[in-house]
Amino acid sequence: MADPQAAKRYAQAAFGIASDANAIAQWRAELNDVASVLVDSGLAPVLADTKVPLDKRLALVDRALDLSPLAMNFARLLVSKGRSGEARAVAQAFERMADDHDGIAHASVTTAVELSPAELDAIANRLTQSMGRQVRARAVVDPSIIGGVVVRVGDKLVDGSIRTRLKRLRKELEGAR
Repeated sequence: MADPQAAKRYAQAAFGIASDANAIAQWRAELNDVASVLVDSGLAPVLADTKVPLDKRLALVDRALDLSPLAMNFARLLVSKGRSGEARAVAQAFERMADDHDGIAHASVTTAVELSPAELDAIANRLTQSMGRQVRARAVVDPSIIGGVVVRVGDKLVDGSIRTRLKRLRKELEGAR
């Protein structure tokens, strides 16, 4: 189980290095490669196994990855510190930091029925205009909202669902008694 706080600290360190070198895009790609090998590949169990000597695990990392020297050191550090299983969480935290740096926000758009790509793009464009940041929208279908749309961007929530409107109406009617 990945430790989100540790993953965030490692991602912050990597982001600092990437920012200083003006190589955020390169690090974004390299951390995804690191996560693929350390978490998703057949080597992952061996790299995480502390019974395997560290020098052998590091040699496997060296052979499996073709990275810049600093990114390779970062991958080796994750393995050395027993954090190889958190490489995917580190890459995701780095992605969020890089997107924030680039002025990109992510939105979750929940509707009762599936949206067409054109509808989702229209919502993303509208959010981009209103927020002044590039917004990437992801569609979620939840029939329980009955109709309307619920949009979450970061910690902001706009709930225009029929379910919520009905709940408000119910409370108003109960209060009128």
